[in-house]
Amino acid sequence: MVRANGLTCLKGETGETERVALLEVTDLRTYLHSRRGINKAVDGVSFSLDTGRSLGVVGESGSGKSMTALSILRLVPQPYAKVVGGTIRFDGENLLAKSDAEMRKIRGGSIAIILQDPMTSLNPVFSVQYQVGEAVHLHQHLTGKAKLDLVIESLRRVRIPAPEMRMKDYPHQFSGGMRQRVVGAIAIACRPKLLIADEATTALDATIQAQYLALLRSLQRELNLAFLFITHDFGIVAKMCDDVAVMYAGRIVEHADVSEIFNRPAHPYTLGLLEAVPKIDRRVDRLYAIPGSPAAGYVEHQGCPFVPRCAFAVSKCHAERPPSISVKPGHTSECWRAEELYASPIGLQGKGRFDNAAAETSRGAERTGVAKRQDTAGNGAQPSGGRSLLQVDDLRVFFPVKRGPLLQRETLLLKAVDGVSFDVREGETFSIVGESGCGKTTTARAVLKVELPTNGRILWQGKDLEDFDDQDIKAFRSAVQAVFQDPYSSMNPRLLVGNFITEPLLLNRDIGRADRRERGKAALQQVGLRPDDIDSFPHEFSGGQRQRIAIARAVASSPRLIVLDEPVSSLDVSIRAQIMNLLKDLQEQQGFSYLFIAHHLGTVRYMSQMVGVMYLGRLMELSESEELFNHPLHPYTQALFSAALPDHPDVVRKEVILQNDVAAATEIPRGCRLHPRCPAAMAVCSQVEPEWKQVAPKHWTACHLY
Repeated sequence: MVRANGLTCLKGETGETERVALLEVTDLRTYLHSRRGINKAVDGVSFSLDTGRSLGVVGESGSGKSMTALSILRLVPQPYAKVVGGTIRFDGENLLAKSDAEMRKIRGGSIAIILQDPMTSLNPVFSVQYQVGEAVHLHQHLTGKAKLDLVIESLRRVRIPAPEMRMKDYPHQFSGGMRQRVVGAIAIACRPKLLIADEATTALDATIQAQYLALLRSLQRELNLAFLFITHDFGIVAKMCDDVAVMYAGRIVEHADVSEIFNRPAHPYTLGLLEAVPKIDRRVDRLYAIPGSPAAGYVEHQGCPFVPRCAFAVSKCHAERPPSISVKPGHTSECWRAEELYASPIGLQGKGRFDNAAAETSRGAERTGVAKRQDTAGNGAQPSGGRSLLQVDDLRVFFPVKRGPLLQRETLLLKAVDGVSFDVREGETFSIVGESGCGKTTTARAVLKVELPTNGRILWQGKDLEDFDDQDIKAFRSAVQAVFQDPYSSMNPRLLVGNFITEPLLLNRDIGRADRRERGKAALQQVGLRPDDIDSFPHEFSGGQRQRIAIARAVASSPRLIVLDEPVSSLDVSIRAQIMNLLKDLQEQQGFSYLFIAHHLGTVRYMSQMVGVMYLGRLMELSESEELFNHPLHPYTQALFSAALPDHPDVVRKEVILQNDVAAATEIPRGCRLHPRCPAAMAVCSQVEPEWKQVAPKHWTACHLY
């Protein structure tokens, strides 16, 4: 079989036969019409995809990825969006020539899609059996026992336990990962030939994401599916895709197989995206941050649309749009300097491309002499040295939860945080990592005095917060600031940015209005914005700029500690790199301490000096960042690292699979709370909670293996 120009050639007994690929998109153009003008969301996209192959379409928000997928399905938002040119051939037929009735048969039948949020695809008032069965009835025309059998088979294929029982449940009775499996069951129930996954795992935790991606891979093998992955995450591309299309400003600017893209990128945008990603398998001193913001589709570009952000631009790039240049059979790039870039081994920061040797970090938990160096330390034993700014000692935060019928309700305790201890030192970043529901954010809220501890102590510069008087509280509020995941939800859209930034300064009555305004302008300059932006409204800024404004508010009062709760998880790769570099620069210049809450391990490694791994309200492991990433000891830490998406397609990790979902915080298992999921569980694990032990210098864990 030979692939060329989107065609697949098969040689048989009677000679050579040529057939069209399963999906062939040629010069697709989808424009959005609005009062601002015409947005060329998809502006001449061409690619092909064969049966059994997977293509990853990657790029920043607004690059046209999702609009390309919607155009294939003929689901572009009407009436202001329209496919104005090109062809979409699926299984030899032109989808753009199909009637609405014919497309309804194809959607869900031959082509299925899985979206990011499963609850946008599931109806909360219908059972899972009804919703999977509806697709089977519409496209397979089955009824009765035949339909029921296919529903059960589809749920079993996506690894829903006890499908005969669970199919009677409703979406709210499933966890997030299980809901996404239900959507997968609906998608495969009708035996599609093409499955489109539009950010299908973005909302899932690392361990659940790993399970789901493994499931998709096995389904592809079983059903010989073609996959189209729409994503901004190069980790998914590295793990799941055969070929990659990089989109920018509505066009595919580079297309090649996955190994070529990672090892020999031939477009500055691709190279910038790869170097903007924080690495899990190796330490990176500085991320490359692509300057500026993504190009808008409303703007007509005379030359290359990437030229304002490009580190390799020459005069020709400004005047003339580059054609698609083939640097190797199957590898094309829309860049005037594509051949130079392809031939050069130097990255944007002059440190070269991927180093296989550097990525092959040992993940073995067994180290010579670990047992000999075990010293029992109290829960929360910390590395010595440095002045402690914040001390959290045996923190517990419980919430009463009522459950049961109206007249027979019982009150349970939801143990969100259950005995957590750590220190944050001056000028240090202490990160807490773990799955959703492990208690990371509740811990941060308790530190901010938003949640009241049930037990334990939080000491600020040696003094218990419970002993603070009104004056102490005011000083604490100025000294400890916070930045949250969604900056827009933190802002009042009716207030000027200046009012938002200077609000914490109102606690200090010695600072007058004019001084507050000057400090607000200075804070904006510190985060890379213009002082004049102080008189603008939040809606006038992009997502990355809003996060900079949130950081400006945090630094305006000259705090000692900033609590960062998922501050970059909702941002594009390039904007994320800008914000992380900014945070590190501010820490170096101002000496801030950070309490950093995150789930992305690459981000944690890049930002942190100390890391605590949290599970079901407790710390499982605590260590210096590099020590933890090079020598994870606890099975849960090993499972998190194993489940993390790879930095490169050549990275192979030892698989540590956690079974089932996380237990409810109202029903914490006896003994070690991980034992029902732990691959290394022993008999003692289900009976006795492990002690907190120091197993190496500046490295603690709670596990019976040590």
